[in-house]
Amino acid sequence: MASIPLANPMNKWRLDLCGSAGSRTLMLRSAAADQSLNPPGYNPGLSTTQQSESANRAEQQQQHLLSKRAWDLALQPVKSLPMNMFMMYMAGNTISIFPIMMVVMMAWRPMKTLMSVNAAFKPLEQEHVGSLWIHKIVFALGNLCAIALAVYKCHTMGLLPNHASDWLDFVPPLERAQYALFNDI
Repeated sequence: MASIPLANPMNKWRLDLCGSAGSRTLMLRSAAADQSLNPPGYNPGLSTTQQSESANRAEQQQQHLLSKRAWDLALQPVKSLPMNMFMMYMAGNTISIFPIMMVVMMAWRPMKTLMSVNAAFKPLEQEHVGSLWIHKIVFALGNLCAIALAVYKCHTMGLLPNHASDWLDFVPPLERAQYALFNDI
């Protein structure tokens, strides 16, 4: 049997029932014998690029979500500062057990959190591609601001010895000459 010409694109779907040396094997005559049987108009290279683009897009979305989660964790102490300021305002300036406990807890929690910065970011370090140093620095600065707020509250309550009269008995305490919210220049 004569070979069928491959010029016609429909010839690639024909079966040659006669083997090349008279064997009884089925052979598929195709224009591209190394490719699988794809329908006309199908481009296998196009689907692999789409799959790689979608995989790349999914990886980018995953990294974006991890970065967003890292920033949420880093800004958490900063977001809690307004509530802590309100709590310190409501505690008042009197010296009693409850305001002192609130100030101590206000200073203790950020100190404890500063000691465990790496533990707070440990779940993100395994999955995050970039460096988390800037996130850790922002996290530490937020906690240092909370500690500064507690120290300021101790100062306004008069618990910090910052005048000579706090150290020496014979020095009279300072008295304010005036109280002013705004200074006239």
